[in-house]
Amino acid sequence: MTDGSDERRDLEQFLVAARSGAAASDLAAFEQAVQDIPGASVLTRAGRPEQPRLVVALTPDTFEQLRARFGATLIMERNAPLNPLK
Repeated sequence: MTDGSDERRDLEQFLVAARSGAAASDLAAFEQAVQDIPGASVLTRAGRPEQPRLVVALTPDTFEQLRARFGATLIMERNAPLNPLK
């Protein structure tokens, strides 16, 4: 039996947004799907009302499954940190 800490270490952050205003219902369905996945979470809800976006924590495998389901109507990308110029 594990406490889930290994699963939490495997989580990565992803950005998710609707491709168009009509896809807002798909973004809501995506958010519900994330809530149904053990260990996954919505970290941030942002954007303007007509262009909402989410930052979510998922395992890469779970992300790929959700991309296969929602990728046609949602923009889904890995959340990469910004690196200042050196």
